[in-house]
Amino acid sequence: MKFVLNRGVAVIHGDAVETNCSYTDARERIECDAVVIVASRLSNDSVCHGLMARETEWATAGIRSVQVIGDASAPGPIAWATYAGHRYARELDTPDRGAALPFRREISGFDVD
Repeated sequence: MKFVLNRGVAVIHGDAVETNCSYTDARERIECDAVVIVASRLSNDSVCHGLMARETEWATAGIRSVQVIGDASAPGPIAWATYAGHRYARELDTPDRGAALPFRREISGFDVD
């Protein structure tokens, strides 16, 4: 196994990933068959805050409400974000059910610094 530190992903090609040094931007190509993107565990709800600041414009744009879902609310496995989007679409224009789920799910624990 090889650990590559202080590099970012600059370009994803069909058969490789081009990385760049965090300090010098020096590029390196790494051949690969697939890329799995693992994002930050920090939520980013800046789009929601921007929309909330413009609430007076919603009616003219046909917007009735804004809700934070998926990774913008609480980053987690891709399945959770996918479910959040699917659930939101199914429940659009219905009474808010809150965080209650119609089933039980297993949540594995992990430490976050």
